Amino acid sequence: MKLAFIPVPVMIAASAIVATRCLEFILLFDAMGFSGLMSFIEVSAESWLNCFILLASLLIVLIECRAAYAMMRARIWGRRAFIGCQIIVVGYMLLASFEWFGPRIFRFDVETQGEFLTALLVQKIPDIVVLLLLFVPASSRRYFAKRK
Repeated sequence: MKLAFIPVPVMIAASAIVATRCLEFILLFDAMGFSGLMSFIEVSAESWLNCFILLASLLIVLIECRAAYAMMRARIWGRRAFIGCQIIVVGYMLLASFEWFGPRIFRFDVETQGEFLTALLVQKIPDIVVLLLLFVPASSRRYFAKRK
């Protein structure tokens, strides 16, 4: 089935997912440099758990990009996959930031829950905007409702 049009909020949201993920890699490389990035990978490969979490984070990025493509094709599972990835990421960051879970990668250095919520909100603003674009506008809701 060929889709006649993709609503602007859905197109912006799906494009923003891919753009923000690519931009995160560029900014990470810019901030750490090549040697810093290699050191980060070496530290991540020191234990099986850290290596698993690094590979899982890369898998989440790939799933989010695939979900963005699925959303452009009006697949409801794309929205659900994106929400699922966000829940996993926020859950892990909560566990890791308060040292309830071992690895020290992908965490906030905070002492209180208030600091954690502030850091999390700042980090997740683009994803919150994407979710709003996918669920709030009537055109987005109709777009996915027609494709059930």
